[in-house]
Amino acid sequence: MPCERSLPFYEAILNLFPGMISVISQDFRVLYANEPLKQRCGEDPVGKMCYQVFHGLEKVCPWCKKEEVLRDKKTIVWEVKSPKDQCWYEVRSIPFKVGEEWIYLSVIINITEKKRLEHKLEKQVRFFQEILERNPALIIFNQEGKLTFVNRAFEEITGIPRGEALAKNIFELFVPEEDQNLWRKHCEEVHCGIFQKGVELPIRSRKGDKRYLLWNCMRVDDPEGKPTIVGLAIDITNQKQFFEQYLQAQKMESLGRFTGVILHELNNLFMALQGYLGVAKLKLTDPEKVKDYLEKMEGLIERWRNMSQDLLSFARKSPGTPQTIDLAQFLHSHKETFSRLLGSNIQLEIEAPQKGLFTEINPLHIQQILFNLISNSREAMSEGGKVSIKLEEVILSEGTAQILGLLAGPYLLLTFEDNGPGISKEVLPHIFEPYFTTKDSGTGLGLATVYSLVKQYKGHIAAYSTLGKGTTFRIYLPQKPSKPETALPPSFLNILVVEEEVVLLETIKEMMQHLGYRPYLAAGFQEARELITHGLKPEVLLIDIQMKSGNTVNFIRELRNKFPDLKLIVVSGYGEDFVRQNLPEERYYHLSKPFSLEELAKTLKEVLTVE
Repeated sequence: MPCERSLPFYEAILNLFPGMISVISQDFRVLYANEPLKQRCGEDPVGKMCYQVFHGLEKVCPWCKKEEVLRDKKTIVWEVKSPKDQCWYEVRSIPFKVGEEWIYLSVIINITEKKRLEHKLEKQVRFFQEILERNPALIIFNQEGKLTFVNRAFEEITGIPRGEALAKNIFELFVPEEDQNLWRKHCEEVHCGIFQKGVELPIRSRKGDKRYLLWNCMRVDDPEGKPTIVGLAIDITNQKQFFEQYLQAQKMESLGRFTGVILHELNNLFMALQGYLGVAKLKLTDPEKVKDYLEKMEGLIERWRNMSQDLLSFARKSPGTPQTIDLAQFLHSHKETFSRLLGSNIQLEIEAPQKGLFTEINPLHIQQILFNLISNSREAMSEGGKVSIKLEEVILSEGTAQILGLLAGPYLLLTFEDNGPGISKEVLPHIFEPYFTTKDSGTGLGLATVYSLVKQYKGHIAAYSTLGKGTTFRIYLPQKPSKPETALPPSFLNILVVEEEVVLLETIKEMMQHLGYRPYLAAGFQEARELITHGLKPEVLLIDIQMKSGNTVNFIRELRNKFPDLKLIVVSGYGEDFVRQNLPEERYYHLSKPFSLEELAKTLKEVLTVE
């Protein structure tokens, strides 16, 4: 009796269940249905055939799992779309025994919305997969360089099938032998968190030809937390070839604009030679005079030889390979050529150190930049005038660099200024646009070429002009550290730099050398101790607060016990509070990662000035 009285209670619970519940006999007859199932059927299905009342069919459902459920005596879950209402359902059938007969209970959940979302998600996944498969080329590789993903665009560019590429090392698969160091350096920088936009790195296709790709690479952690590199690239091989052809054509145009000047200089040379020869014939009895005239003729020929060599090298097809050149030395060595191209009625002044200012650029490209600017000034100042070329070192702060679209750091500022008629404020904003010209016979490619070349070397160019007062071009080019033979004056400080990341260690070295210091480098505590064992007495220690090779705090105390006057610069990406917690009693200077050249210079200056 207690069970009979509790039956409505259990039925009420089953009716409150959000899903539908049925009990079916072996002959497909409905033995029980809760209230949600009755509402879905629109009637009480008890006593009726399940396939008729549930799905509107006249025979057993083709997807029915009854036989499997009762035969295997186990719970089975499946999904089905009912032809009666076109809704999707998840069915969980559980066998159980009543007396001698096996029947089964089914819990039925409407999953139509879930299926709709799954379908939508599948479409979105296919959509994004299609995007990933198309341009640009996409590769993903781990810290060892092994590929874990390549897309269809990569296959098309390289000719390497996906199945052949996966799990292979990029340095063995497609990186050209001569470019291995370039690739490895960039990968190390990316692994250290350094992002550079649009880095040109070549690859070798399956056919063996070299392709030039423009890469954006970034470090991300995979689902397991392991660092990987994601590389996106576009193939610029054809554009690179077209650009070289375009530069060559523009160079020919520039030389064409100087034809009159060149012929005039050649005519002057022949006149002078003819005059000296004529006078020398009359002085054959005076060997000293003849020698003097011959030396003057030799000087004229040498001057023409230098100018012709400059012009011939400029006319050659550019190999397209940048070099580290001394731009100050370049300006002085080409001064005579620049002066003659400007003409005798235009005065040229060059204000620059004799040597020691380096940048990385194709020498023919800097020549082309200057020839175009000289050509414009010469044409603008037909009545004569003055051109000034100034070269100096500048350090761009984060704020200034951001305005110019550059990275903060050391740059060479090349200022080209004339006192010609100037450019109107209406025309000035358009002068770097291709094919824009105010001349009757111009192509409008000269300054567009200058702009393109400066940008190619991650520089910046700007023009300033006032009508009646002249025009000024300011060109920023990234500065490179001086070569060993032109090293900056050594500092009296013995600076020990301890940093485990080799790329960062090399970067700090270059920054310090640029500032005039000669640091001693150690990639860990052991290397630092070896330097000290071999006689190094550090006056300044620059060290990261967190090192894998040991306890930084203990190492600092070890060195200060040996060298009580040791000055300490602590580098950290965690902020000064973190450093202070670890070094509560130590005297130190703090540098936050990442730090600029300007910040390093300021800190070292403070170290020098504080007793």
